[in-house]
Amino acid sequence: MRRQAGTILAVVLLSWVSSCASLGPDNAAAADAAVAFHQALASSDGAAACVLLAPETAADVASTADSECAEAVLDEGVPVAAKVESSRAFGRSAQVVMDKDVLFLSIFDGQWRITAAGCQSRGEQPYDCQLGG
Repeated sequence: MRRQAGTILAVVLLSWVSSCASLGPDNAAAADAAVAFHQALASSDGAAACVLLAPETAADVASTADSECAEAVLDEGVPVAAKVESSRAFGRSAQVVMDKDVLFLSIFDGQWRITAAGCQSRGEQPYDCQLGG
C-alpha cells in the first residue's frame, strides 16, 4: 500500500512539474505579434496595427498626433521589417529583434501587445523608440 501511494505521489508531482513548464513565456507568440504588426504597417492597415498595440501605447500614438491611432500609427515612420532575428520573453515582457526593428511587448488580457516599436539600441543607454517606449 505504501509503495502504491509513493507511485501515485510521484505521478502527481511529475504532472504538476510538467504543467508548470508550459506556463513559461511564449517566444513564438511574441514574435508572431511583432510580425503581424509589421505586416499591418506594410499593407497600410493602421487599424490592424493599432489592435496589436498596448492600450497606453495606442492612446499615446493618437494623442501625440492629435488623430485616430489608425491614421497616426502609419505616420510614425516605424521602419517596416519582415524577418524575426530573435525573440526573448521574460515573464510578461518580451523583446523581438527583427531585420529593421526592435520591438518590446507585454501581455495584456492574455495577448502579446506592443509597448514600443521602431527602437534602436544606444549601447548602455535605454533604447530610442519611435513608437512608445
